[in-house]
Amino acid sequence: MPSYSRAQVRRRQRLVLAVAAVILLLLIGGCTRLLIGVFGDGRSPFEADDEAMSVPETPADAAAHEQLPENIVLEADEVMGIDVSSYQQEIDWEQVAGDGYGFAYIKATEGAGYTDARIRENWEGAQAAGITPGAYHYFTLCSPGAEQAEDFLAAVPPDDTALPPALDLEFDGACDERPEADDAQAEIDAFTAAVEEAWGRRMVIYSSSQWREHYGLPATDSRPDWLYAGAGRPGQDDWAVWQLRFDGEVSGIEGEVDIDVARIEVLRDHAEIPSGEEELTHAPEE
Repeated sequence: MPSYSRAQVRRRQRLVLAVAAVILLLLIGGCTRLLIGVFGDGRSPFEADDEAMSVPETPADAAAHEQLPENIVLEADEVMGIDVSSYQQEIDWEQVAGDGYGFAYIKATEGAGYTDARIRENWEGAQAAGITPGAYHYFTLCSPGAEQAEDFLAAVPPDDTALPPALDLEFDGACDERPEADDAQAEIDAFTAAVEEAWGRRMVIYSSSQWREHYGLPATDSRPDWLYAGAGRPGQDDWAVWQLRFDGEVSGIEGEVDIDVARIEVLRDHAEIPSGEEELTHAPEE
């Protein structure tokens, strides 16, 4: 039998260990890919098919129609809904559904460090009543967009049955900061990039007239638009969500509530991220 020196034996031992380590890594990598395929770690992009974001139609005799502006009737693919927060306190979602509302945008978070106290209660109550929920985040300029996104995703993990998440850009609230436009947009982009990557769909963007007048920031580009118009439909043709009142009356809710109309086909189409596009950011306006 051949004999080897101690140095030769150690070299052979190290070689065997190195080969074993490589094999182990390959096995782990293969198992990891298998687990990802089985459990869906990493989300597929949202596809704007008819099964996505299903929202009940508003019945022709529903009480919700009474909240529409005078001489306005719902058109094909338009459904009525509400947007709420803990401000509305306890909501009887069965009564809301009974009035004919098919969707509800529900406040989840504000800035960094604040989660709406009723987000889970409202989310689960809406679903139990057959109302399609969606979550919105009230953005502030007092904390980094990435931190706000972490809080939002912790409060409302991605849900393929829900409406696309929404971003609310307004100046009302506790934050008085007014950074330069490009800095503000950078924080918005950080927020939307993180949320859209997690959810696999583009966010709906609502911005107040005061916000737009101050910053002149591009609000949505090809993202779904959420616009306010009190007298009739928004002048912009491709709106996805229309907020028509701040002072609506809805069964099951004490006090005033926001009333909305959504065009589900537009919402589906504009929420889809084209293949190969990971994020949508804005260049500062000149």
